[in-house]
Amino acid sequence: MSACSGQSEKESLPVLTGHFEGPVTYQGTDLRVTLDVRETTSGQIQADMHFPEIPGISFPVANLRYREPQLHFEQQPGQPGSITVNAVREGDFLRGIFTWDTIQTQFVWVRRGQAATRPYREQSVRLPGLAAKSMASLLIPQDTAQRYPAVVILPDQITAGAAATRADLLARHGFVVLLLPAVAADSASAADSVAYHTASAGLAACRTETSIDTAHVGLWVRGANAALATQAALQAQSKCRFAVLEGVPVASRTQAQPFQLLARQLPVLGLYGAADTTLNVRESVRYLRPVLKGRASTVRLYPHANRNLTVVGYTNAQGQWQWPQPAPGYVSDLLTWLRQQTVR
Repeated sequence: MSACSGQSEKESLPVLTGHFEGPVTYQGTDLRVTLDVRETTSGQIQADMHFPEIPGISFPVANLRYREPQLHFEQQPGQPGSITVNAVREGDFLRGIFTWDTIQTQFVWVRRGQAATRPYREQSVRLPGLAAKSMASLLIPQDTAQRYPAVVILPDQITAGAAATRADLLARHGFVVLLLPAVAADSASAADSVAYHTASAGLAACRTETSIDTAHVGLWVRGANAALATQAALQAQSKCRFAVLEGVPVASRTQAQPFQLLARQLPVLGLYGAADTTLNVRESVRYLRPVLKGRASTVRLYPHANRNLTVVGYTNAQGQWQWPQPAPGYVSDLLTWLRQQTVR
């Protein structure tokens, strides 16, 4: 999430920093954008993009590169539906091309003061018991609280970029987030499953982190890894108190059984986008919903939302462009449910 400013040939020029504002416009519809670019150490910058009119899609940028006067960054590198910005610095202005999925439009944003401080700090965490290269990102809110509820997120390789957006959202709302490295789906037993061992290591890491209220730690799993990964949540030593299942394929009553056992021990939230084409959503909801009963467990299905729980952009009946946005109700539903599980 940080990048070198790359100004070796122009050391006399100050690094790009500041709070930039302006619209992006497509088919006559404006969308307000803010971009905060800050210098973390000498020559190193990080940035966050926000959309004040559509909360829940703010994100820490990736692949950030700045070589005077050119700026480049992305939202979810290599993922469909991602945002990419290529801009040129012109004094207090950024001028360039904004791409969101297949939509491309020009923009001009103006610098208005200093960049806002990111409301959380990020650090790398080595995962116990795994290979030395297995590192996770720990996001810790920066307010007056001393200990926070925590969510351990295990993404699949398809939606790793979206997981970073989830982590940013939760950290901005008072949760410590341990974002684990994405793992490919496997069908091994728990003893041999990378997903299982990664989730176990993440939950174990939370037990030693002083910023975390260990009585309120949950596991969030995306995709086909869920059945194996959530077995880590049932270990007595994990102290896992709730689970979130996002886009989990469940093709039979047999495949639903591990989640029935999970729901007997923990509150479980199932999340699906009705337009997710990576699995049979209707079938999965039909099998999962009956087994998630009691203890605040529930399944939420969001119409028109894709696998990232986003409604893609479209032109309405009046010919007006509608920008992509989180599934209506998703952000408030999620935060309300998580807070219910983490009340002291």
